[in-house]
Amino acid sequence: MYTRLPFFLLYTVLVLTTIGCSDKVIIRGKVTFSDDQSPLTVGQVVFQTDTLQARGTLKPDGTYILGTLSEKDGIPKGTYNVTITNAMENVTDPSRPMVPVLRSLIVPMKERTVVVDGKQKVYDIVVDRPM
Repeated sequence: MYTRLPFFLLYTVLVLTTIGCSDKVIIRGKVTFSDDQSPLTVGQVVFQTDTLQARGTLKPDGTYILGTLSEKDGIPKGTYNVTITNAMENVTDPSRPMVPVLRSLIVPMKERTVVVDGKQKVYDIVVDRPM
């Protein structure tokens, strides 16, 4: 009787985990600047609610994929506030033109709220370039 208990518990956890994961949506997109449509290449896109936060790290082409516990594991359906954090851009220092330098950016974004319903899976973001 007790030898079956660990297997039953493991089976229950696996079933509940699978059910919980089925409501997640893989969200991807691209962040570009409004003035020249060039990509924002360093930073993170954050979708968050009062109880959940999902992040996607920007790739060199400006794309991202969201994850809650790990990259690309998706997010539950719901309404999210969207922000961009840790944004940086490459700049050239005239005194050292061969040395790449990253400059921190505060990306101006109007309050952005999105509804993740499972139908739309691509959320591209256009931001104004900071002055």
